[in-house]
Amino acid sequence: MYRILVVEDDTVLRNGIVYSLKKEGYETETAGSLKEMKEVLSRPLDAVFLDVSLPDGDSRNYLESRRRDLNIPVIFLTARSTERDQIRGFDAGADDYITKPFSIPLLMRRLRAVLRRNEKEDGSLYRTDNLMYDFKTKILTKSDVPVSLSKTEMKILEIFLANRNQVLTWETMLEKKWDIDGNFVDKNTLSVNIARLRAKLEDDRKNPRYIRNVFGIGYKWSDENDR
Repeated sequence: MYRILVVEDDTVLRNGIVYSLKKEGYETETAGSLKEMKEVLSRPLDAVFLDVSLPDGDSRNYLESRRRDLNIPVIFLTARSTERDQIRGFDAGADDYITKPFSIPLLMRRLRAVLRRNEKEDGSLYRTDNLMYDFKTKILTKSDVPVSLSKTEMKILEIFLANRNQVLTWETMLEKKWDIDGNFVDKNTLSVNIARLRAKLEDDRKNPRYIRNVFGIGYKWSDENDR
């Protein structure tokens, strides 16, 4: 689950953004000043909504000085709408720049776009609403609960995720599995392991959301419902 920091000194606006984030399924942290923000930044975060003008300073200056070691997306929120202000914000290291007043639905969509873009650039993390797989740590979680996978199940999952929304024939999957492990795997063994993986991932195995059969051909990992 994504954790978003909202840095805004306007309490009413901050509470409104937090309410909308929680309604969308995000976890939140809040701050009303640069000092409070610095304390929160030590915690795990996925993105920051950052007001430019805070009681104790201009957040653009702070971001500019910290951008190299602040490895999360930052979205500026500000009433400063001139082209010069926006250029200054992006030069400071912003991933997006949203001027006030703004609509909450648009704000949520801009956030999702930034999060998707950040994950694509990193390439090491896959997320849906309830699944997350880290290619670096080899950890899979479902609704924030770790899911234990065998080595074969893990390799099959990685093949699916690397070829999302593409039809994979049995032959293709067998070849990819062979290339990874160098061990012989037949069609029956592959089918058994996919069935076990599906049982761990799907809420309804009869109507799978992720691993779908393509009749007479093979399988397809579908993430149509991704954020």
